[in-house]
Amino acid sequence: MIEKIKRYLQIKQLGPYLGLQEPVTVTFLAQGEYNQSFVISDGIKKFVLRLNYGSQLQVANQIAYEYGALKWLERSHCTPKVYYLDDSQTFFAQGLLIMEFLAGEPLDYRTDLLAAAEIFGQIHGLEIDAAANQQFVAEKTDLLSARVRECARLLEPVFQSAVISSEVKRLLQQAWQRCDAACGQEKFFTNLGLWRVNNTEVNSHNFIIGAKNYLIDWEKPVISHPVQDISQFLATTTTLWRADLTLSTAEKQQFLQTYLAMTGFESAEFFYALKLYHPYLMLRALAWSAMAFDSYTTGDKALQNEAIFQKVSTYLEPDFLKQALREQVLPDD
Repeated sequence: MIEKIKRYLQIKQLGPYLGLQEPVTVTFLAQGEYNQSFVISDGIKKFVLRLNYGSQLQVANQIAYEYGALKWLERSHCTPKVYYLDDSQTFFAQGLLIMEFLAGEPLDYRTDLLAAAEIFGQIHGLEIDAAANQQFVAEKTDLLSARVRECARLLEPVFQSAVISSEVKRLLQQAWQRCDAACGQEKFFTNLGLWRVNNTEVNSHNFIIGAKNYLIDWEKPVISHPVQDISQFLATTTTLWRADLTLSTAEKQQFLQTYLAMTGFESAEFFYALKLYHPYLMLRALAWSAMAFDSYTTGDKALQNEAIFQKVSTYLEPDFLKQALREQVLPDD
């Protein structure tokens, strides 16, 4: 793949286009569930070339969706700038984009919570305009129903799986039924009308902390209530994903105080929104984990990541699953 990317850069004359001097090197950077990323560099300037392998949003042109999202989000000054799009799938079977390389380290929940609150504050402070309404998938009338439909799709292969236990299937089925029965609560969000662009994948390794701080990996942003990002960021399934830790109530409260001070959102409404939304977030996280476990185990995955497989395996242990499905962001008073 590295040699193929080098040929592509030469054929498309992308070195001069990006202001790179020869020789230009290509090195592997990272691999997720639906993408691979490579660094292209002349030793001074660096860019990230990202190849797309699928769409979690089921959009027809995933890489163009991500490119358009990044263009709109540049005004936040805490997302990557994007420079190039090729969605033709002629040279590569995958769509690709090229964006800026951001120097820094993944977020450390213990030391960078307030930095994360400020990043969310900057992004969620951007009001939705006509361009956003045209660009992004929106969940303005069906925030909770959208999670239920998404989880039904994720759980379809799970309930038919020969490698997932009947106990896990039972727990997930019961949780899905509870969420489905409570979807009428989404009227609260619709009546409130507080809509912002959400990243929807806010684990610690999707932050870059350095001289400047950023939120990256905008594969599946949607217009939704901002509680979607905040609920996921504080969830146990997220804090354990890469960092193997859980946040204390005091840490969560400190984060939320900083975030709410930045955004100006009314705190009582936001805390109530967290309480309503969090069961749907946890169901989605665990349904995805079960789907991923099944696809890894049966060999039905284009990209494989052993660390992800090991993590989702722990999430499907019945004791963990029971506790996670009962989780609240903050305990009741």
